Amino acid sequence: MPDRILVAMDDSPLGRESLAYALDTFPDARITVVHVAYPEFDMLPADASEVYDVDPDDLDGVGDETAHAVFEAIRDLAGDRDLTVTYLLGETGRRLIEYTESGEFDHVVMGTHGREGLSRVLIGSVAEAVVRKTEVPTTLVK
Repeated sequence: MPDRILVAMDDSPLGRESLAYALDTFPDARITVVHVAYPEFDMLPADASEVYDVDPDDLDGVGDETAHAVFEAIRDLAGDRDLTVTYLLGETGRRLIEYTESGEFDHVVMGTHGREGLSRVLIGSVAEAVVRKTEVPTTLVK
């Protein structure tokens, strides 16, 4: 059973379902939840900085409105469960792949919107990129 789980989470129902799945499926694992903000898209200030492996209660003042919603959802879902949060900046797929490949994790859990056809070609799939470009086993929550 994997014992170091990375959960990629955004401010969507699938993001929350991914964390809930990881918490239920891997009750004894060390879980790190990662949220990636894209500074240009999210209009973050130039001095925005990344935060690694912090307690969910230590995130005041980190990120923007979207990040705050994600952090609140993490606190609500985790309850008393011990986990850490990492906040990254950059292109979501690239940053998730880099962080996944850092060697710390033996399983990834993330949501997928299941786009097909033209929308998948135009928008792309972060989940697909992570699955294809990393060696870490990944569970996709749909």
